[in-house]
Amino acid sequence: MDSLSTILTTSVATLLITVLAGLIVEYIKRRKPKLRFMIKNSIPLKLDDKYIGANIVNIENPSSKTIKDIVVKLKTTTGKIRNGGVQTTKGLDYEIEENGDSLELCIPFLKLKDSISITTILEGKYCIPDKPEMTVRSPDAFALVNYEKKRKGVLENNWLYPAATAATVVAISMSFVSDIFFTVRSNQSANLVLSAALIGLPNIAENYISNSGISYYNQGPYIYSLAKTSDNINMLEKYRQFLIRVLDIAPEITSSSKSAICFFIGKISQLQNNKNESEKWFIESKKNNKDEFNNLVEIFRNEKL
Repeated sequence: MDSLSTILTTSVATLLITVLAGLIVEYIKRRKPKLRFMIKNSIPLKLDDKYIGANIVNIENPSSKTIKDIVVKLKTTTGKIRNGGVQTTKGLDYEIEENGDSLELCIPFLKLKDSISITTILEGKYCIPDKPEMTVRSPDAFALVNYEKKRKGVLENNWLYPAATAATVVAISMSFVSDIFFTVRSNQSANLVLSAALIGLPNIAENYISNSGISYYNQGPYIYSLAKTSDNINMLEKYRQFLIRVLDIAPEITSSSKSAICFFIGKISQLQNNKNESEKWFIESKKNNKDEFNNLVEIFRNEKL
């Protein structure tokens, strides 16, 4: 009897395992790959009688299955939307087209861990939305997941477990601090992207997308180094106007950073052989921070002011 019971139990267990294994395999076959996205809200700025703002739109494939022929459409209903720069996984191909109130981004494929980030520049006469409307299409079946909402949902669900309360408080506190630092950094990044995009320097804008090493101070010597090695007169003026635009857009900037930017506007004006402009900006640099100005003069003592 025991032998019969053992045989029956083994048979039932084997049948269950076989059925479950088949269901799991079928589930895996039918499960859609995912595209994960996140859109950072813009910070509206009023400039030249219009409102402008920048969003960073990130799309990535966390699934093992490759998704092909992806078309991302970004649209605004309040004015224009422009490309402020694109950053991708190394070697990833894409095409982008501007159509006034919309941007269309075409990606041949995204495989596991591939990602693409685009900074959109929104313009509107009276207002701009927090973020553009987005649609994503592909002939392949996929699930589009808002990573930001999912992350928030996980934090909210943790409150349901009393044992996790202390850990949740710590996690939220750390997240709050992280958000502060991210906002400060991303504001500078967004302002620099806006400045580059408005002047027509998309390659410069790309350097600021999702870059953790951003500071206003560094942009003066960086842009001056580009200007010094350029033999294009039009580019010299674009570089100079970019730094001027940064001063216009940046809502909060330290006196030392402002002094440095003014100083290097003056240096670029020298490259243009514009003595009056260079002297004007050197005076402005000294006015903002005399110590910083004197320090820069000492560093560039071998270059005539």
